[in-house]
Amino acid sequence: MDDLDAESLKVAAEHLLTLLDDPAAIVLGSCPGDAKVSFVAAFSPKIIESGLQAGKFVGTVARLCGGGGGGRPNFAQAGGRKPEKLIDALEKARADLEASLST
Repeated sequence: MDDLDAESLKVAAEHLLTLLDDPAAIVLGSCPGDAKVSFVAAFSPKIIESGLQAGKFVGTVARLCGGGGGGRPNFAQAGGRKPEKLIDALEKARADLEASLST
């Protein structure tokens, strides 16, 4: 999402979660500045019931960008220092979510 800051990502994820039916999993990322990456993950109750937790999930995604983070099972934020890895991290997040939820 281009250069949105962490707060804007948070607002976007919270809004999207209200628009989607449960189960829903949202992972967003942006590059808000030079050598900076921001992530947010928002999971609906059924996603959490399946065993996924936003805090653990987004921390793993952020590590791909040289960072880390965490939060609650339903909502988490993270950051990193390698914006060139953002697309790869988001693609991995999608693949991991699809694999986890298809079982």
